[in-house]
Amino acid sequence: MPWQSTPYVLLLFLSSLVASLWAGYAILAVPEERRSRTVTAFVVLCLSAAVWAATYAIQIASTGLEAKLFVYRLLHVGAAATPSAWLAFALAYTGRGDRLTPPVVAALATIPVVLVALLVANPYSLALVDVELVTTGSLTRLETTLGPAYQFHLAFSYVAVVAGASLIVGHALRSGGQVKRQAALLICGALIPLALNVFEVLSLPPFGTGPVNLTPVSLSVSTACFGVAVFRYRLFDLTPIASRVVLSEMDDGVVVIDADGTVVDVNPAAEAVVGDRETAIGAAVSTRLPEYDRLETAEDDVVLATREGPDGDRFLRLSRSPLRRGGETYGWVVLIGDVTTIETQRRTLEERNERLDAFAGIVSHDLRNPLSVISGYAEIASETGEEEHFETIQDTVDRMTEFLEDLLQLSRQGETVTEFEPVPLRGTLEAVETGIADGDLTVIVDDSAADAVVLADRARLYQVLDNLLRNARDHADGPVTVTVGRLRDGFFLADDGPGIPEADREAVFDVGFTTRESGTGFGLTIVRDVVEAHGWSIEATEGEDGGARFEITGVEFAGSEAVDAATEAPADPA
Repeated sequence: MPWQSTPYVLLLFLSSLVASLWAGYAILAVPEERRSRTVTAFVVLCLSAAVWAATYAIQIASTGLEAKLFVYRLLHVGAAATPSAWLAFALAYTGRGDRLTPPVVAALATIPVVLVALLVANPYSLALVDVELVTTGSLTRLETTLGPAYQFHLAFSYVAVVAGASLIVGHALRSGGQVKRQAALLICGALIPLALNVFEVLSLPPFGTGPVNLTPVSLSVSTACFGVAVFRYRLFDLTPIASRVVLSEMDDGVVVIDADGTVVDVNPAAEAVVGDRETAIGAAVSTRLPEYDRLETAEDDVVLATREGPDGDRFLRLSRSPLRRGGETYGWVVLIGDVTTIETQRRTLEERNERLDAFAGIVSHDLRNPLSVISGYAEIASETGEEEHFETIQDTVDRMTEFLEDLLQLSRQGETVTEFEPVPLRGTLEAVETGIADGDLTVIVDDSAADAVVLADRARLYQVLDNLLRNARDHADGPVTVTVGRLRDGFFLADDGPGIPEADREAVFDVGFTTRESGTGFGLTIVRDVVEAHGWSIEATEGEDGGARFEITGVEFAGSEAVDAATEAPADPA
């Protein structure tokens, strides 16, 4: 069979070879088990373009009608598949790969298959109305009149290419500089053949009136654009590789950042921290992750961040790893791990260690003095035999016993609160008052709190009220009255004693703080720890009578259904 020669043939074969190389590079560069939809769609796009260019080169080189017509049908295996492959690639590249469901992929594949089948069978001239050979100068070419089915495919192709380009444009506008340049090359590679095809179909000069269809010839430009995107702007290195490194279903959040500090991708877990994916992509990472500035300067690329959660503060561990190739850093992957449980345990342990240190100092100081007293009076008693010295020793032993009991209570505060239940406030106060059994202490529950039922640990609430009432009694010079009332989200205890100086109202809760010579300084510390273990807050203020007033807030009260059951249970934990 005679062949005809033209420079277009060489250019088309070169385009086919280059497109095949890009497909081969993508296959070899990314192992199959980590190959994303973006890579797969890119491979199909390059291979369809390679088939299109190579078969069109053969059609131009052939001279017979039957040979040209056969190859014309064959080239549509690539030409008809290219628009579908481009749309699939655009969806995957812009992070919409989840929309490439099996039915969608099947539909995109069916369109070129149907066109090729119609070109072969051509029933009712649906694909081709007429074909003929036309000689222009020394070149013989195939002239076709397109049928309605082919026209429909052309319309689909234009829509697919434009839709894919629009997706990439939108993605580029939300992304950093490197992604913008990468996307610009991809868009040029797609739109140049589309524009030339419009000239060809409408026979518009200057490109649509020549002896050769320049659409497949322009694939040489497209493959060059794809090559620069692959090698210069690392098409497979930013979002695709990050998606392979940490899969979207991971519990840890993943944020991918380009060299300019712009967010280029986030996984679903990260959206809870940096916001919705659509709005996060394209934003400066510092606006979505304020701690990133600290991460840049951290010695080990790890920082701890805090976020408010539905159940309190969440602790997040931020770490970053560079995306490198050839010694060049072209992006970062930031991992966001929820370490709330670990950090809470660490802080609890640290707090307990601090408490142990405080205990050691307090025990060393507060036991040395009474032991010295006991030793001194024991020596005097042995010499004189006077009973009053033994009474002093017994009083000192009693104070030491009280001190050790308070110390033991304080050491257990980290695990005091167990199970919440409805506890009647008034009944608990009456039980505490009876237990203290001191005629100088009077407790009055006003009407606002008379029927209050608190959701609390019964034994620990008793302990809080017991320490507060004893504190009022111990600091009064004579009889003292404590009034208990209801607050909007809690309750208060106010006495008519000497009160607490404003400068000391925060310090009264510190370990060891006391204004009494015989005090241990543990009572209000125990109160604070138990209150906070419930999730409540306590504050020392001044009462209406000038005495001390303690307000406990954040308290949850039981509904009316729980009142009867609560009142039936014993208020005294003993």
